[in-house]
Amino acid sequence: MMTGGMAGTHPRAPMRARRFALALGPAAVVGLWGLYGGCATSGTVPGGIPPAAPDFDRRPAVAETAGPAGSHAPSTTRPVRTPEADAAHLAAQRALLPDDDLLETPRASVALPADPRSVAPSDDVLAHLPGSSGIGAEGTRPPAVDGNRLGTYVPLEGPPPADALGNFYRALDALARGEDPDGKVRVLVYGASHTEADIYPHYLRVYLRHRFGDGGHGFIQAAKPKPWYRHIEMRVASTRHWLAEHAQRTKGRQDGLFGLSGLSTTTRKRSARTKITHAADSVASHYEVFFLEQPSGGSFDLFVDGRKQARVPTRAEAVGAGVYAFDVPEGAHALEIRPRGDGEVRLFGVVAEREGPGVVVDTLGIGGTRAANMLTWDPAIWSAYVARRDPALVVLAYGTNEATDEDQPIEAYARDLDAVLDRIEAAAPNASCVLMGPGDFPVVGDDGTVVARPRLSQIVEVQREAARRHGCAFWDMLAFMGGPGSMAQWVAAQPAMARSDHIHLTRRGYAKVGMAFVDALFSPYDAGRLATSGREIVADGTRETMLRGSP
Repeated sequence: MMTGGMAGTHPRAPMRARRFALALGPAAVVGLWGLYGGCATSGTVPGGIPPAAPDFDRRPAVAETAGPAGSHAPSTTRPVRTPEADAAHLAAQRALLPDDDLLETPRASVALPADPRSVAPSDDVLAHLPGSSGIGAEGTRPPAVDGNRLGTYVPLEGPPPADALGNFYRALDALARGEDPDGKVRVLVYGASHTEADIYPHYLRVYLRHRFGDGGHGFIQAAKPKPWYRHIEMRVASTRHWLAEHAQRTKGRQDGLFGLSGLSTTTRKRSARTKITHAADSVASHYEVFFLEQPSGGSFDLFVDGRKQARVPTRAEAVGAGVYAFDVPEGAHALEIRPRGDGEVRLFGVVAEREGPGVVVDTLGIGGTRAANMLTWDPAIWSAYVARRDPALVVLAYGTNEATDEDQPIEAYARDLDAVLDRIEAAAPNASCVLMGPGDFPVVGDDGTVVARPRLSQIVEVQREAARRHGCAFWDMLAFMGGPGSMAQWVAAQPAMARSDHIHLTRRGYAKVGMAFVDALFSPYDAGRLATSGREIVADGTRETMLRGSP
């Protein structure tokens, strides 16, 4: 159960909400087309812009699609960009990339060919590409293209966005009007290593806070689950003696007691320490420490900025979802947890939020995991934390690791995914949901040959259909990258957009994913509001002339 009455704790009090006004300019910009590899044309946006306001009160109809019946064709071929959206994209890129080398920075020295697979760079060029084997999808050398130009705009699929994302859009509108009960709209982003890196989730975080207010960083692990673990604007420093456990880790306990994220960090040692600090101008005023209540639980001392805040007991008559919440003046505080050595302390994470109204994005990724791992999490513990976070949107970004599970029938994968979505719907009935499909993940042979992984396309199709059945949106990252075999070009690009393992992207590559995902997420939102305002949606001809992609 959730604790709120332990000594030194208190349940979260509603925060004072300030009114936010969303001001749209005289025209929406369908701009920055050079950032995608697709065609850039000027003029008004073709079909797909709703003629009236989205009916956000209508429940999803699982038979509805974004395009013609039985078709996955998008209703629009390019994103809708308002000036506010462009400004938010710029803020997100500046949070992740150098100011003089953003995604829209023109690169005259490297051009995107009309048919990327038809041009091969010289051995000289490939020898200097970071992490590239120089072998393409069919055993040929891929071209060294401008990495900033890779990626194709891919809209959301599934039920109409007004249905699949209606609750999320309504929550943002309520926040803008100052009517959200606690002044926060929360987004939970679950996934594996792509998500754990906190790059594309941070792009989403900065974009949302720039448009709708900064609600704070959100969730971070309380102790380091692995040496390199970090978030873009939060840091965790831990001593030895902390044991990280999750469902995919066979050496750990498989009791399902893994909290909100699916991971716990545990110690019995009095000498163990863990410290959570802010970075990159991040601040907070409200903190919550999540931990396991249990009969054999020990206690820990919590220090804030070097001063003891409280001694927190975790011992309880029954297993439950423990919370210690407190408020301090807003600032870049340092939290330190010092176990007392009087029993097991099992931590589930820390939440950092700001006092004012805004959006909070919880990055909940665990490297190497699969969506089905969620089925092993204790449902009472997990759903208690989900209810406390009260998300307006849940994003599931899995599929890469499942693509290697050749011994699992694809029908079994589909059944597991349905069960996962059922569990999310039960825990967060008021949340919208989006499935983010896996990106390209080819098979790399011993000789360096790269070929498409057949199961990957099956995974994508299962996710697409599961999203449709459950009233969720689906975003096809594989199509965004260029389809099967496209990873080789991302590895060979200048600047590099993917790593030589042909699985993970670079920071720039993940930033591009964040940009494209945000465009897909908010094009329906902005299009609906512009349509009801009667304002024309036009392209910015100047920007498109400068950054026009290949026809």
